[in-house]
Amino acid sequence: MGSFLAILSAIFFALTMIFIRRGVVKVPDASLGILISVPMAVPLYFIILVITGQVQHILEFPRQAYVWLSLAGIFHFVLGRSLNYRLVQLVGANLAGILRRANILVSFVVGIALLGEPLSGPLVAGVFLILVGITLPGMSRRMFRDADGRFSKIPAKAFALGLGCSLTFGISPIFIKLGLAGSSSPVAGAFIAFLAATAVLSASLFHPTRRMSLVRITRGAAVLFFMAGLSSAAANLLRFAALKLSPASIAVPLISISPIFLLFFSFLFNRRLEIFNRSVIIGTAMVVIGGMLIV
Repeated sequence: MGSFLAILSAIFFALTMIFIRRGVVKVPDASLGILISVPMAVPLYFIILVITGQVQHILEFPRQAYVWLSLAGIFHFVLGRSLNYRLVQLVGANLAGILRRANILVSFVVGIALLGEPLSGPLVAGVFLILVGITLPGMSRRMFRDADGRFSKIPAKAFALGLGCSLTFGISPIFIKLGLAGSSSPVAGAFIAFLAATAVLSASLFHPTRRMSLVRITRGAAVLFFMAGLSSAAANLLRFAALKLSPASIAVPLISISPIFLLFFSFLFNRRLEIFNRSVIIGTAMVVIGGMLIV
């Protein structure tokens, strides 16, 4: 069940990137999107807790768990998502998905070294195949150029943003795993993480420039960021549940196959904003085989 939820999470993360890509081209500062997409998850998760009768679980976590979950929210939803939005705005969703793939290695190494999660030959082979499979589409020269020259050269800033995304997205699942230890409600854990992230983002609105930029955002961009937030909320709920039911060294690589779904959805909805090539077929096959080895 944990593996299945991880794959569903990957699908919703891919849909999230579709909305983000269409939204960031409409605003000068891509990080404005998180001021809409992150806070909306708080009431959504609270409603889920009320419907499922789990509201009391919010107050049942150990004191240290609140720290871990809050750190997960700040690292992933504030730092990581802000870097990701800017990366997507700079080079596009497909290429961004490749540049931040090192998060698999971060979670894999930390999960085994610090959490003592099991290591096996098939697991190592699966992670390796997924890494190669999702990187291979970016190795074609066509991936880095189009009629406008948008991909003719990857700026150094893109690599820096990708590395930042990898570190924050790779470390946050470990915080989630530690925060959910002994808890029976991953939804309550997600609520706490988003609440902490929303508190940090709300504090940033005390800056008048930041506040005015949010007020001036266009309706079209706001709707797209809202949809990105809704899809991301579903993806993260599934991610929390997957990490609760499976080791991080298994759940994280499965969630990280989202670039494959992203390429499919990008072809359907963002064909004019992204670049595609036939090496995607080989990359997809390697990811599928790697996922089977992990499960």
